[in-house]
Amino acid sequence: MRELGAALFGKHVTLAYSSDDEIRGLLADFAQRAVTAGHRVVVFLDTESGDLARELAEGVTGAVTGQFTTVRFSTGQTGAPLGAFGGPVFGVADMLDLLTRLADETLGGGWPAVSVAGQMTWTDRPAWTPTDLFAYEHEVDRLFGDPRVTGLCLYDRRRFGKELLARIGAVHPGPLLAFTLGGWGAHLRLTGELDASNAESLPCILELVAGADSVVMLDASDLDFVDAAGAGHIVRFAASRPHRHTVVRCGRAVRQALELVGAESVPSLVLRDRVPAVSVSAAS
Repeated sequence: MRELGAALFGKHVTLAYSSDDEIRGLLADFAQRAVTAGHRVVVFLDTESGDLARELAEGVTGAVTGQFTTVRFSTGQTGAPLGAFGGPVFGVADMLDLLTRLADETLGGGWPAVSVAGQMTWTDRPAWTPTDLFAYEHEVDRLFGDPRVTGLCLYDRRRFGKELLARIGAVHPGPLLAFTLGGWGAHLRLTGELDASNAESLPCILELVAGADSVVMLDASDLDFVDAAGAGHIVRFAASRPHRHTVVRCGRAVRQALELVGAESVPSLVLRDRVPAVSVSAAS
């Protein structure tokens, strides 16, 4: 049985599973780790997952009142009842609004972080087309620009095709890469590793700041590795904004990768050296 490490906290990760036992183990591990870390935890389940909800409620230990919640999709005509979400016309914008409110209320209510998991079979219905699902996964990335917010999307291989799962997986940065939005102007910070396993998620992340009518600051100081594909995405992003600078702060290895794929040929791309750490000692 696979287990999830705490390293996924603050990231947007997708996993595919092949059996009921597998998803039960993944969700139990995720929820227990998050509860132990002090996060508020919410798990979104499919309509038919009542047994799974009960098993998680009984198996996850140590949660204080209001810390751990499971909710199931509702198809009712009069709105979602207590402990449920959704409804007959529940769409992409509705889920994005629900998750945004959940994050705002949780962090505003004093919790240090919120960890959200979704059993994504609730989307396998006529109201949610594959195009809608891909749009949702793309748009929801914005929530995970806050390192206090974690998302785990679980897809059943028995119900979702390989091609769709591959497209969905490409949107998720995965466990190796984290990003943070915020700060001065349009500021995006990348940490971890950018390689073949997650490079295709970078255009979706960069798109979060693409519309800024200002300089985009991309801080890659803590990016330990970037391959040619990832570097190419950054260079093409800068080239797509010829009248606004994209400033990339990075170390030597990342700079070399960017130069290798043509950074010097893009006037709007400015490379800056990583700012070294400064140690301050107390005066004697």
